[in-house]
Amino acid sequence: MSQTAKIILGVVIGVILIGAGGILWYRFSDAGKRGHEQAEDALPAIRIILTNGCGFENLAREFSMWLKDKNVDIVAMGNTPKPIYDKTIIVVRKGDMEDMKRLQRMTGIERYTMALNETALADFEIIIGKDYEQYTKR
Repeated sequence: MSQTAKIILGVVIGVILIGAGGILWYRFSDAGKRGHEQAEDALPAIRIILTNGCGFENLAREFSMWLKDKNVDIVAMGNTPKPIYDKTIIVVRKGDMEDMKRLQRMTGIERYTMALNETALADFEIIIGKDYEQYTKR
């Protein structure tokens, strides 16, 4: 291999490594997160019903304060008939999985279930469980 070919190969490898490093930096740095947050603000708010599922007094109201800076529109709040929920969960009511993923990113709540109901007031319901502090302390 000639000296010129070796130099060209070294430059190409260097450019590839610098590009890969830049992509990784953007992906895992605050710059990448800020870009995602700005994109989230441009999307319509996700309509949710917020339900206290563990029986702690005024929990839905307190949790709604944590959600106020998220891109969600709380259309109703209340309590489940029985306070049996240990884990917080998203209930998908109208089946839009892209919005469900957005809601998961905004709240950190990964657990979800499907209970489709086209007449529901909102696309999703968040049922707050006894583990609520792991989300509100983030």
